[in-house]
Amino acid sequence: LWAKNFKIPFRSNLKISRNKIIAASQNNDLYFINKENGNLLKLVPTEENIFKNEFINNLSINANNDLYYLNSYGSLYSINLDSMKVNWFINLNQSSDLNTSNLFLGNQIINNKEKIIISSNLNTYIIDTEIGSILSKFNFSSNMKPIMHNDYVFFITKKNLILALDIKQNKIIYSYKLNKIVADYFDTKKKKLLLSKFMLLNGEIFIFLKNSYLIVLEVNGKIKEIKKLPSKINSFPIIINNSILYINDKKKLVILD
Repeated sequence: LWAKNFKIPFRSNLKISRNKIIAASQNNDLYFINKENGNLLKLVPTEENIFKNEFINNLSINANNDLYYLNSYGSLYSINLDSMKVNWFINLNQSSDLNTSNLFLGNQIINNKEKIIISSNLNTYIIDTEIGSILSKFNFSSNMKPIMHNDYVFFITKKNLILALDIKQNKIIYSYKLNKIVADYFDTKKKKLLLSKFMLLNGEIFIFLKNSYLIVLEVNGKIKEIKKLPSKINSFPIIINNSILYINDKKKLVILD
């Protein structure tokens, strides 16, 4: 239908809202593009980060048609998608030192109508969607996108803890070491675990390990079972008709009931 060259690489996920495509460039400029013809509707410049790292600018849309944009400088923006104007913004980068070891790293934004949850390289934040104030700050970080279920958010921290937050009361419900859970299950010594993916399926937490094992936990953090998959996972698992599908390390499709 159309193709446009905006003369700069894009560095974000894409979002579509009504007639708009939203994306961010590597310079942290936010683009609103007409999805029918590719014309630029508006460009919103934000803080450019001199140094580049593996963090990819992240976009999320809530049920109230507000866009949340987390850029590589560590700033979170709330933007009204109808007017394309900024509601508020807040910076979550705790360091004023711009050397490469202090670059902002973050995870994908998750949100409901009232709260935004962001895990940076140092802390996890619960933020009010209306005014951008920080409701709670926790001194743990996650390498994987958190999972929200009703008023609860589940994390796997950088220290391989399975952790649950009650975002209604803004408090940690439980925190368990995954390697201890596995060691107790098999009655062996604790070993380092290499995690691949984690998902919430049928009210249970599924954690996929790189050595092709699958840990299934109840939402209260108690272990249900650990089983070995037929082959290693080489893609993000998807769910279709109560089956788990993934591509293995031999590039074959695996289907699990």
